[in-house]
Amino acid sequence: MLTTETISLTQVVFLAVAGVLCICLPVAAAIYWCKTRRARIAPLFVGMLTFILFAQVLESALHYVCLLSNNAVSRAIGGSTVLYMLYGALAAGVFEETGRYVAFRTLLRRYPERDAAVTYGIGHGGWEAIQVVGISFVLYAMAAQLVRSGNLDAVNALLSTGRGGASVDSAQQLEQLLGLIREATPLTCALSVAERIFAMLIHIALSIFVFVAARDKTKRRYFLLAIVLHAVADAPVALGQRGVLPGWAVELWIAVFALWCLRAARKRYLELLDA
Repeated sequence: MLTTETISLTQVVFLAVAGVLCICLPVAAAIYWCKTRRARIAPLFVGMLTFILFAQVLESALHYVCLLSNNAVSRAIGGSTVLYMLYGALAAGVFEETGRYVAFRTLLRRYPERDAAVTYGIGHGGWEAIQVVGISFVLYAMAAQLVRSGNLDAVNALLSTGRGGASVDSAQQLEQLLGLIREATPLTCALSVAERIFAMLIHIALSIFVFVAARDKTKRRYFLLAIVLHAVADAPVALGQRGVLPGWAVELWIAVFALWCLRAARKRYLELLDA
């Protein structure tokens, strides 16, 4: 039974703060980068749109067939931790890095300056942060406060809006939401923000590698490298989803890998000369 005492005001505040930070940080990063480097802003929006198309539309369509539908492929992947890890890591790597490559070869052909790679990465990774944590956590905070006030009808309306108008009226679904909110602590909220920051750094690094590949046909190997690196970054995440790795190990891996990947990409970035 949901009661006003189920959720604390502290949980509402930390969810809201984490959500707002994950919305504001990518915006601040984009403003700072474009202002200090005098970089053109168009690659930022191309990065956002490319993520939406290749990750949220095309990759999600494949997920529906390979994970959510009831068929031989989905049963095989769902029944094997190794297959689940390989599928999750490679699907994200192939779709997102292909999207980057296509964007640099088409829409961004008129943006040959190296700063465009970083601007694109901020857009790609920043939009992911805004959607995965930013908007979600703000909605959770709003729902949590509505639960505290006892206004469950408003919770249903809010969740229906957040899910494209789908009805959310079962007690089980509300309890699932409540379970997510109950897990919100200062530590988990801080880790969610930190994870998105490091994930955005990975996206910036991978964007540099793919930019190199798209700009120089003798260096197309960097496109394949980006796919592999993306898969390596996501593999522990898939294992965490299956309960094989603890959450702290996944977060630590993302942080360490992000710093290593960014250092390697920075070297490639400094070697580039603007056309």
